[in-house]
Amino acid sequence: MGQPTKYNKDIVESILERLATGQSIRTAVIDEGITWPTWRTWLRNKADLREKYDQAKEDGIEYTLGEIEHIAQDTVQRAKTKKADIIEVKAVETLIKNKQWLASKLHAKKYGSHQQMTIGNIENQSFKIDWDK
Repeated sequence: MGQPTKYNKDIVESILERLATGQSIRTAVIDEGITWPTWRTWLRNKADLREKYDQAKEDGIEYTLGEIEHIAQDTVQRAKTKKADIIEVKAVETLIKNKQWLASKLHAKKYGSHQQMTIGNIENQSFKIDWDK
């Protein structure tokens, strides 16, 4: 059987659920038997799908960070009882850093490390900022 290109609500719901539990979109579309171009077409053609997709990705970030917290706590306990060696601890540390970095890129407003301030004025009046050294 060929890969479906006609919009399929069941496939979409399954992909969104996979994303909400931290799975990557690449893995989800492959596992559901569709191609990346098909998924992108569905995103473009279905008005509410983009919003659901974005929400599922954000939910997936939250899920993954919770999972990472669990892994970190488990590793700390294992290290305290000498059941985890330095290699395992370093591997978990690398995993945590990777997931934090990924979260900061996928949802920069919530998890990014850069702070930004926008200054404007409603009445279209000019304003001046002086910097003292």
